[in-house]
Amino acid sequence: MITMEELQAAIKLRINDYNDMDFPLHKRAVNICDLLDSRNHILAQDIASPFDVPRQNLSAMDGYAIAKGSELSEGKTIEIIGESQAGSAYAGETKAGQGVRIFTGAVVPDCCDTIIMQENTNFADIKATIDKTQPYSITLTQTAETNDNIRAQGEEVESGEAVLKIGKRINPADISLLANLGISEVSVFQPLVVGVLATGDELVAIGDELEHLAQIYNSNTPTLKSLLSGLPIIIRDYGIIPDDLDKTTAAVNEAMQDCDVLISTAGVSVGDYDFLTRVIETLGQINHYKVAMKPGKPFVFGELNKNLDKPVLYFWSTG
Repeated sequence: MITMEELQAAIKLRINDYNDMDFPLHKRAVNICDLLDSRNHILAQDIASPFDVPRQNLSAMDGYAIAKGSELSEGKTIEIIGESQAGSAYAGETKAGQGVRIFTGAVVPDCCDTIIMQENTNFADIKATIDKTQPYSITLTQTAETNDNIRAQGEEVESGEAVLKIGKRINPADISLLANLGISEVSVFQPLVVGVLATGDELVAIGDELEHLAQIYNSNTPTLKSLLSGLPIIIRDYGIIPDDLDKTTAAVNEAMQDCDVLISTAGVSVGDYDFLTRVIETLGQINHYKVAMKPGKPFVFGELNKNLDKPVLYFWSTG
């Protein structure tokens, strides 16, 4: 008997081996998945950026884009002759000693190489307070350096650079990154197939009538399916299997042909009608049986691998 912590460690170790050696990712089928539905799926190929990020030099601040060759010392006066907004870049020219009003995220004109924060300027004449559509002047209140406050083209990601690698589990941050690159679909590995089955003559499916007092509703399968439904997997429900050795063997044998993982409840204790341990020993192997926990002591973790190219991990717990 092992502790819960030891069991969890053993399961994680075997799953890592399972992924790396018994059934590596590259052998799984590949599906095309809409980006918005891709959370938690596993990437099936590297993704490279189709362009630089940012695509052009952008302003990191609200302020003024100053022309190349301008003096940037404190007290210097700069003539402002235009404006560059996010989505509407300034298309004109500037010469030394000139600049354009610019806002955060706006494209820096090719003729400019420095952004002065508006907090580091004062208006040099009354015209700026009356009509900013006409040229006006500002005075620098601090000395600046060339390239200040510019998000340079490609400084975050260069065109062709790998941004996500094969095998990456996609998270919301990844979706944001790919959306920023204009990528609407991704190649992902086919999800794992997880089978669920319940055993016991006393079980009745929810929605059916209880015919006598010895019967109970099967609550375990709906619970398991609900817990699994938030994962990017395919769930297969193999229903309720009666306490019969041949029927239990047939059900498990069917499931192991289609599933990567099989989860079942009941039938793993030492009762006369608890057949699952015998079935598993016939079709595979038991890695761990019994955990130091009550209730739930009879817990089986093992593998179904008879006549299979890959093992099917299985988990059985008491009903």
